[in-house]
Amino acid sequence: MGNYAVSDKLNVILNLPYIETNASAGSMGGQNGLQDIALTVKYMPFRKIRGKSIYSLFALGSFSAPVSNYPADYLPLSIGLRSKTAALRLMSDYQRDRFFSSLSGSYVKRANIEIDRNVYYTTKMYYTSEVTMPDAISVNLRIGYRTSNLIVEAILDNWVTQSGGFDITTNNMPFPSNTMNTVKIGLNSKYTLKKASALSINGGCNFVTDGRNIGQSSTFYSGLLYVVNFKKHSQNEK
Repeated sequence: MGNYAVSDKLNVILNLPYIETNASAGSMGGQNGLQDIALTVKYMPFRKIRGKSIYSLFALGSFSAPVSNYPADYLPLSIGLRSKTAALRLMSDYQRDRFFSSLSGSYVKRANIEIDRNVYYTTKMYYTSEVTMPDAISVNLRIGYRTSNLIVEAILDNWVTQSGGFDITTNNMPFPSNTMNTVKIGLNSKYTLKKASALSINGGCNFVTDGRNIGQSSTFYSGLLYVVNFKKHSQNEK
């Protein structure tokens, strides 16, 4: 993942994950490989400081597309859904002293996909390899503590599939166009080293508390972030 700061108000973010899945039991084999490349543009059209309060508004537009021919019709072990997506997200942020709250919502438009069979059943029989993918809406709330070198936040995330999805059918595997609704709660943190301010350590966890056609999973993650400053400062610049 890379993030390039075009200006104080505009960022361009590129993400290309490598994913590996494995089953803890049974005869099904896991999958691995590069998933979907995603390009996001993040813009801050509004920022206002009043006393100890800071009000900010962000707009994000993103596009993603698969970079490998992985099988989408192999859930829950597939590394992705192989659908091209376009998303628009609006986010508001309020900070007072070192405490903040952030609320965002996005609409995700998903393109149809092709699977490796020409007959399949959802709520009726389809004699085609094309699968219509339902769109989705995501809402995210974050509340936490923020300083120049430390961020700690509690997260509530809700993903809701729009019309067109269906439930997993009896005695069948999950299907790419299933309704997949989920509510997650979690914690996230980011710490920037004081003696090496270009390096940050992040980590967190989240838990599925409610869902439909979604496993009740627990996720733990960690990572490193390194900032490269391309701007050359003159010796007289302070």
